[in-house]
Amino acid sequence: MPKLLGLREKIHQPIWDHLCRVGSNTAPNPTVQSQTRMFAGSNLGQLQWTNMPQAGSLSSDSTYVILALRVWTHFRGTSALDMYHLVPNQMYCTLKVGDKNYFQHPAWYTPAGGGTWGFDSTQPLVNNGTPEQTATMRLGKPVSIPARQNFTVLIDLFNVENADLRTTFLNASAQIGSREIMYLIDGLYTRDVA
Repeated sequence: MPKLLGLREKIHQPIWDHLCRVGSNTAPNPTVQSQTRMFAGSNLGQLQWTNMPQAGSLSSDSTYVILALRVWTHFRGTSALDMYHLVPNQMYCTLKVGDKNYFQHPAWYTPAGGGTWGFDSTQPLVNNGTPEQTATMRLGKPVSIPARQNFTVLIDLFNVENADLRTTFLNASAQIGSREIMYLIDGLYTRDVA
């Protein structure tokens, strides 16, 4: 269908990609590296992993205005509490648009602002922040991604003392519960109208 010339629509649409998404007692594929380039296209076409239409940039002449950043974590099993504590402690993120670093932060600085909350007597249920829309890290100044401009988020994992999130937990294949770490860019997506 042809696009309507001079007419564009703006929608609120988060963009996400996963650092890790794996079930219990299974090794992740791909394995988690000490540095990972998010939104790079390793899982295109799999909505449970990413909603990116192509690697590293928006489709066609679409643009994006980043208003907030989020880190979602979800862990189950006997090691869940350890992973909930190690992710904010060892994960650092760098938002890059083109060749410019726009924002660097530890994972704890960007709460998820959504998800389940509470606890029971058998399984601790914790998350990166509280599940409310106001509990997100909103940027003081919006970051624009122009048409056809590449962008990425670099995730670096740094060990603290003998605690190694990546090899002990994220890349393990046995005796570890399910693991999910998702990075979300939240903002306004502008696209052509067809």
